[in-house]
Amino acid sequence: TGGAPTLTPARASALQAEWGARILARVDRSHRYPRGTRASGRALIELVLARDGQLVSARLVQSAGDPRLDAAALAAVRRAGRFPPAPRGLEAARYSFTLPLRFEWQG
Repeated sequence: TGGAPTLTPARASALQAEWGARILARVDRSHRYPRGTRASGRALIELVLARDGQLVSARLVQSAGDPRLDAAALAAVRRAGRFPPAPRGLEAARYSFTLPLRFEWQG
């Protein structure tokens, strides 16, 4: 048997969680509170990434309760730029991540 070793489901899940944390950190760096609102809330954004880190799609899966917050959450994903590639061992073509983005009015 000369094939590459396969990951256990637990190890694959851990690698995906580590990658997801790096992706969230990158989005958090570009996360901005929008002008024109005093709302607070949490948006959930689903990202689909290719194994090389290219953003395939991003969509709002749960509103923060204000359309400006929702738009700001999606804008943070767009501003994040190129995402890190998948860790070695994750071999699927695409991976999905659901990221929470919290907005707190600091008035």
